[in-house]
Amino acid sequence: MSALTIQDLQIDHKSVPLKHPFVTALHRVDRIEAVRVKIILSNGIVGVGTGTPNEKVTGDNLTAASAVVEQGIQPVLIGADFNQWHQLLATLHASIMNNTPAKAAIELALYDARRQLFHCSLPELLGGKNGSVTTDYTISIGQQEQMVAEAKDLVKRGFTSLKVKLGKAAIEENIAVIEAIAQATGPDIHLRLDMNQAWTTRTTMQAAQAWQAAGVKIDFIEQPLPADDLAGMAYLTAHCPYPIMADESVHSYLDAQKVISMQAADYINIKLMKTGGLSEAQKINDLAASRGIHTMLGCMIEPIESIAAACSFVLANPNVKFADLDSIFMAELDPDLAKFAKCQGNQIQLIDHD
Repeated sequence: MSALTIQDLQIDHKSVPLKHPFVTALHRVDRIEAVRVKIILSNGIVGVGTGTPNEKVTGDNLTAASAVVEQGIQPVLIGADFNQWHQLLATLHASIMNNTPAKAAIELALYDARRQLFHCSLPELLGGKNGSVTTDYTISIGQQEQMVAEAKDLVKRGFTSLKVKLGKAAIEENIAVIEAIAQATGPDIHLRLDMNQAWTTRTTMQAAQAWQAAGVKIDFIEQPLPADDLAGMAYLTAHCPYPIMADESVHSYLDAQKVISMQAADYINIKLMKTGGLSEAQKINDLAASRGIHTMLGCMIEPIESIAAACSFVLANPNVKFADLDSIFMAELDPDLAKFAKCQGNQIQLIDHD
């Protein structure tokens, strides 16, 4: 068998405007911004992947991620044997510490090339089947009237699960907005709340008890406390009337081990930009599944290339209970959308690549 090597690695930037600004307790985003990587193999196969950095979550930005790919990763991958798959991934992740969005862009391009080599789709390569994924839609922080109106509109558009961002406003205001959204959308709509580390144990319990008394149905409360406050997260997991999900507390397999050992979450939010791609995400999900903990596949504000990869992961892993892959619905038309998926209502239907 002739050698199959990585002949070239090219990068550029991808930018897609959002229809409306996306606001959380951590930041405001107006555009999808990503590093796009093309891996060219010696047999002509071209794999494509994207990575979206986030200064507040992954600790880097677009400029830094681009430099990491060019200066830190590209030199060690050019000429590498593509058939030595596990060694190839190990080389990628050992090339530089942290910088997970840059690594994710590379990994997704490598997996895209690999599925072409085996003449299959990415869900099939990962052990699943082609299909569609049902996602929630995230309502960003705003005035109560605006958030309620958006919730009602999303329900009309076909979304049955709404994720609501909450922040540092007075706790009474946060309690009121969720009660108003619940009343406006009705009991059949699933609500998921995300504080992005902005709350305390006390305020989380106060709000949760108020929502419970009001009969508000909530799937989970996501990362209410600072990422390193695992003792507080463990307290909430034991005492809060709603399930607790860890997001910023879990970037890696080792993070997941620690959260699980401390019983600091009921669910774990896996994001490919936090894990550096699919391989570490798989390890986290397998660990969670072995401990009876379901996961969610979430995203940053990402383009269709990485959203499609995340959907493929969902389709291949029954332990993934929730999907929060809505950024493609938030964007103006992604020019590459038709290559990867069709989006209708709350469904992302992947194109069957074979």
